[in-house]
Amino acid sequence: MALETSGTAAGTRPRVTVAFAMFCQGYDPERPTDLRQMTTGIGGWRADAPPTVELTLALGLWNAGGPGRITCRVGIRRPGEDTTFLGEGDTTLSDPGEMALLPLKMTLTFERPGTYWAVCEFDGVPLVEVPFAVSEAPPPAMPVAALDVS
Repeated sequence: MALETSGTAAGTRPRVTVAFAMFCQGYDPERPTDLRQMTTGIGGWRADAPPTVELTLALGLWNAGGPGRITCRVGIRRPGEDTTFLGEGDTTLSDPGEMALLPLKMTLTFERPGTYWAVCEFDGVPLVEVPFAVSEAPPPAMPVAALDVS
């Protein structure tokens, strides 16, 4: 995972650093800090029925600048291919040092198994890249832990 800082000079508007980034399935906006459905991959890919999956890239953002609204674009890419941007999300950061959770939802249909990267940009600069796998094997087992960042 690449962690970057992006934005303009401190004090003029938000300048964000990624504190954490993870994939979640079944993300519930009514419980935004309940990230128990974390995943590192999608299993069960079949050529006759490629899976369509709703994933949320949950970003924990730290504001190292001034107040303001930030908008991040989210997309997907495979190694050696261009990024296909699928949407964007935004949040408002009020104070330097403030943390915010930004959920970026994607609905993906995987045409083939392999390694993919979720890419998030802020101000046109790559902010974070998170790898995940799509395989023909069953989904990877993830321990279910109560992670609540509220």
